[in-house]
Amino acid sequence: MAAMRFHSLLLAAVVALTACPAEKAPEPPKAATPPPVTPTRTGKVTLLVTGHESGMLPEKAPKLLAQWKKEEGWPNALAFSTGDSFSGAALSSHFMGTPTAEVMKALQYKASALGNHDLDLGFDTLRAFREASGLTLLAANLKDKADAEQPLKLDPSLVVTREGIRVGVIGFTSAKTVATAISGRASGLDLVTLEASVGPALETLKKDNPDVVMAVIDDCFLTLQKALATRADWKIDLVVGTRCEGDQEYLKGPTKFFSVGDDLTHYVSAAFQLNADGTKTLTASRKSLDPKGAEDADLLALRDRWQKKLDEELGQKIGFTRTGFKEDAAQLRTWVATALRDESKADAALFNKKGVRASLPKGVITRASVYSIIPFDNAVVTVKVKGEALIKLKTHPEAVLVTPAKIDPAKDYVLATTEYIYFGGDGLGLEAVAPDLELTGQVWQTPVITWLEKQGCNEKKPLEKLLK
Repeated sequence: MAAMRFHSLLLAAVVALTACPAEKAPEPPKAATPPPVTPTRTGKVTLLVTGHESGMLPEKAPKLLAQWKKEEGWPNALAFSTGDSFSGAALSSHFMGTPTAEVMKALQYKASALGNHDLDLGFDTLRAFREASGLTLLAANLKDKADAEQPLKLDPSLVVTREGIRVGVIGFTSAKTVATAISGRASGLDLVTLEASVGPALETLKKDNPDVVMAVIDDCFLTLQKALATRADWKIDLVVGTRCEGDQEYLKGPTKFFSVGDDLTHYVSAAFQLNADGTKTLTASRKSLDPKGAEDADLLALRDRWQKKLDEELGQKIGFTRTGFKEDAAQLRTWVATALRDESKADAALFNKKGVRASLPKGVITRASVYSIIPFDNAVVTVKVKGEALIKLKTHPEAVLVTPAKIDPAKDYVLATTEYIYFGGDGLGLEAVAPDLELTGQVWQTPVITWLEKQGCNEKKPLEKLLK
């Protein structure tokens, strides 16, 4: 009996074991996979912008670079220009921009907007300057026509990386580049409105994901400010232009706007920083170039080398001034206009007030002096106009005009001027009222030099007496 009970218990145990297998011990939870660690990218960079240098960099760069080394952390900074860099002062223009190209390469300029005077010395000179300086010339609002004989092939934008920061730069040229270019030089170019060119330029930059975006424009910043106001999604951190009347900066809102002015009296310094928490800061200001500052020795040597060449070629004495004249002096304008009239055997002469671009120091006047005060390579032309056109020109705020004392509105007069003025420079265009022009075969410095030499100008007969 006991044996049967034992077998029953054993059988029950076996059935229980086969019917209900023992529960497994729970497995420990798997550790959660940590999200991939994105390296925190930080860095900072200083952006330096000049503009409308007008060939004055070779002269002023020694002070500019010394100041940049002292205050801006150069050479770790990036330099840019709003355009109009090399056509202007004789020290640059006479050598077709080569001295300015050498200086800009030494100062490590990366890009520049195309300036409205950058075509003054011709397409070949512009290409040579671009190659020698290492600059990328930018013009998002200027396109080559399909049938252009000499396409410029300018980029709309550029991305430069420095100190871990990706800097996107967009360039815009002025409407004057096409409207007032010397005849034929803009025939292969189409100007696009700013409103139509900003968006595509920003889209082009997107692929490089810049940390900061800057625009340089060969015009007052207000023109671009108006375009940006039309679209809230157009994000530009810094805009630097030139030639603004009135306020030289506008700092209200997400975009900082500045004008650098003319002739290297000021520049813009902008410090950008990318922080570890992903935030960004941009601090910018407009700074004066210290006229009494120290000078960089290497750039002094470069300047002196080109100045020696200029003196050898244009250093001949042609006159004398006891007092000298400021840039806006009526006497300088009278000298230029009178010389254009007399040497062209015309009845009258016309040019623009801004055509005189530098003061005339007291002392000896040389050929180089003339190229400095009227630097641009403008050809002299003559046209026939009615007296009524001369009377109207007298009221134009930008006109410098010498005419006969009495003007007959119905009479024809021969007027000497420059190609720049004839085709609309500073709103003084004559093409509509005088469709036929004659080329004299001279650039406008030549009659000014010749006229002064004929006057026998010297210490006893200074320029002051000739211009009374």
